[in-house]
Amino acid sequence: MAQAVEAPATGTTAEGPTSHTQNQSAPSVYELMTLVMRDVRNVGKDGRNESQNYNFRGVDDAIGALAQPLRDHGVFMTPEVLDFKTEVRGRQNAVLMRIAFHFHGPAGDHVTAVTLGEGSDFADKAANKAMSAALKYALIHTFMIPVDAKSLDEGDRDHPVGQRSAADGYMERLRKPAVWNNPTALLAMHTEAKSEGLLGATVYAPGGEEMALGDLIVARGTTLKREAAEREQRQAAEAPAVAAQVAAETGGGAVRVGNVVIDRDCFKEHPEGQEFANQAALATSREAVENIRSMADGQGLVNSGVLAPDSGEPDMLSDYLERRAAELASGSESEFDGFMRRVRNGWNSVGPTRMALEEARQKGINDVVPFDGDHLHIQDVLEIRVKQLKERAASGGNTEGNAA
Repeated sequence: MAQAVEAPATGTTAEGPTSHTQNQSAPSVYELMTLVMRDVRNVGKDGRNESQNYNFRGVDDAIGALAQPLRDHGVFMTPEVLDFKTEVRGRQNAVLMRIAFHFHGPAGDHVTAVTLGEGSDFADKAANKAMSAALKYALIHTFMIPVDAKSLDEGDRDHPVGQRSAADGYMERLRKPAVWNNPTALLAMHTEAKSEGLLGATVYAPGGEEMALGDLIVARGTTLKREAAEREQRQAAEAPAVAAQVAAETGGGAVRVGNVVIDRDCFKEHPEGQEFANQAALATSREAVENIRSMADGQGLVNSGVLAPDSGEPDMLSDYLERRAAELASGSESEFDGFMRRVRNGWNSVGPTRMALEEARQKGINDVVPFDGDHLHIQDVLEIRVKQLKERAASGGNTEGNAA
């Protein structure tokens, strides 16, 4: 009985006739494979991928070139999967296989070629593609199939399984939550793809359907806008009932943050979300605020609770960022007027007041303003107010003081 021979990790091996060989007078597989190599026909890049605009040399071409020579000389092949691994890449399943292809001759001996194959697919064809890729290069390398004028390195790069189109980079970015759930990021991507002429490139949507890149971006942006509008409608419809409930339960001592009613005294802002809000308060352009929104969204903080720098009240980061972006876009007030409005809105909260002091220091704002019957520089006013608020918090009492 023939002994099983374990195939090596890579390369080609051969085993001679075994004790059970039926015909010791038959030519060896080495001789027959040489004759197969003599008879095999040329294989060119006759395949064409129209959607991604490249030619390729497919596994069917290699099989077609060898099928008749192998039959003519009595050589057949059996595959053996040595090992494989799978992973998920975005919405695709990927498989990497190491496969041994055994070429048998009538004398009972065989030659083994071991190759790697990799394939990915949205459904159940990843393993099929990996096996096809491994087989193609096992046949080409083992029998030295004549190819066209281009090198095998180029053939590897242009294999349809591994080909990467210009639109693939967009799809990798599009699958990230910071882009997929961000209308501003989608708009920027649409503009970029349009400038590169890729809006019509064929891609696969997360659900697996084939469509144009531009259509996918527009469809996702439309979905996000519709969902946002529906949320706003629900919140507006629920607002009177929520307000009545809050007044009844808390006597006016609570506020509504998004769909959640909270007690001011128990509210604790999210530290990282608050940092994003503080950065937005210091931003000087709407674009800077949108960048902050994208970063917060990417970290899952866009809906975190914060003390709004413009009011000092509990709020959602997303709502404050929207107001801040609109404020910067309007350009209807001077920088100092906007600064003083934020000072007044946050006058009774230590966090916004401290942040206003930091903004004044960073921007060099130090105008003289009326304060408690006198006139002081605004930075001095804010330092005094921060101290007052800290003392009030420590004593539980009230502190007055008004800046114009």
